[in-house]
Amino acid sequence: MKKLGKLITMLLLVCALISPISIVYGETGKDTLVVGMECNYAPFNWTQVNETNTSVPLEGGGYADGYDVAIARALADYLDKELVIKKMSWDGLEPALQSGVIDAVIAGMTDTADRRKRVDFTDTYYESQMVLIVRKGDPLEKATSLEDFSNKRVLGQLNTLYDTVIDQIPNVQHATALEDYPAMVMQLNNELVDAVTAELPVAAGIIATNPDLTYVEFEDGKGFNVDLTDTSVSIAVSKGNTELKDAINSYLDTLTSDDKKALMDSAIDRIPATITELSDNLFVAGKQIFDVYSPLFFQGIGSTLILAFSGTILGLFIGLIIGAIRAIHVDHRDPLLIKGLKRLAWLLTTIYIEVFRGTPMMVQGAFIYYGLKNLVHWSPFTAGIFVITINTGAYMAEIVRSGIQSVDKGQTEAARSIGMNSVQTMIYIVLPQAIKNSFPSIGNEFVTNIKDSSVLNVIAVTELFYQAKSVAGSLYAFVPTYFVVALIYLCLTFPTTRILNYIENRMNRKKTIALDKGES
Repeated sequence: MKKLGKLITMLLLVCALISPISIVYGETGKDTLVVGMECNYAPFNWTQVNETNTSVPLEGGGYADGYDVAIARALADYLDKELVIKKMSWDGLEPALQSGVIDAVIAGMTDTADRRKRVDFTDTYYESQMVLIVRKGDPLEKATSLEDFSNKRVLGQLNTLYDTVIDQIPNVQHATALEDYPAMVMQLNNELVDAVTAELPVAAGIIATNPDLTYVEFEDGKGFNVDLTDTSVSIAVSKGNTELKDAINSYLDTLTSDDKKALMDSAIDRIPATITELSDNLFVAGKQIFDVYSPLFFQGIGSTLILAFSGTILGLFIGLIIGAIRAIHVDHRDPLLIKGLKRLAWLLTTIYIEVFRGTPMMVQGAFIYYGLKNLVHWSPFTAGIFVITINTGAYMAEIVRSGIQSVDKGQTEAARSIGMNSVQTMIYIVLPQAIKNSFPSIGNEFVTNIKDSSVLNVIAVTELFYQAKSVAGSLYAFVPTYFVVALIYLCLTFPTTRILNYIENRMNRKKTIALDKGES
């Protein structure tokens, strides 16, 4: 009973930790304009540590800045609304817009026929041209036409025009598209590809932090065959939201081409020069990055630990209940109604376990947060805890069930022989021993959740891994940034496993009772 009381106390403590974080950021009573962007696509948008006159604070820590942020700030002022920026992965932007989590996407998104089926687009807010990023000193640096890239490996961004146009290059080796530019720049720097497609401002931003790279522009008729609208970017709003679309277009009408160019030039100049030159030594470069961006990393660590801890504890609570239910066998002496209820409970718990163990947590997160947004109004962080909890609960149920099966049946028979009913036997006799037997697997789930919480960035949870992506996006330094975050994860999981091993050894330690003289 004492152990059960400690578990309940721990659950209450977790709920107390969660409650202040569950407040939806930006709810101040004023009318808000909620804008989604990656904050990982300089010079259009990026994440930085320090607050400036042009930056906007982010819910998960840090500040957003860039051309998109400048447009969003001016638009919010024009609409007399308070600007809230939600930082989320590229793949999560459209679902967030369709479900009403955000009001608009201002993230360098191109208006395409395919996207137009799902969302509406405003007029363009920036026009650019398409270039190819190459390594300095490479013969391709002097290329004048697409033919010069024949038989070369060219890489583009996943699900964008900059990937599909690659096939216009004769006999090109079309590399597998990647999701973000930091990863693409890493491929180029490591000579795994020969060129990367990009729009001119993005190429300029990349070169500003990667002096070993440059970009190739083409004369008319010698470059990619794309319409001007294909290299222009627009603001996306939800389908049918003509009121907001018209209001945004009214604001965009006030901007001239010179205004847009001035905003973009200013954004390129503002790209944080926090680290002017990274060392070639991986450890030194990692230290440089950590020294500057440690506030973002520490905020990510806090979110990751709360997600993993609360998800594991609450999931264990679910697992105990479901595991106990699944350990109940149908007895031929049971009344017909009891038999039916037991079989129904077994069926429902089996469906729950198979669904949540058989589907990726990322898919569960996107479905639960975006799909249920109209029914449940919760913050991304609260939704993230819920997703980890129910996912972990499915695994814990089977862990607990196997632990229950490992308890000698004689224990149950002895408890029943002294008058305990089945519930008392399960709570006081079976479950304590089952938890002890299953503790290594339970601890392993906690360690796994520390790492797997990274998939929740799809619903805008800015945990440790997504903070690392933001840093890599600001510096276009993929390897040293991920080296730092790998060490951080190791520093989290290594002591955790040692603590869990210590607790396990304490639980398994045999106790002896000293007898007084004369006793036997």
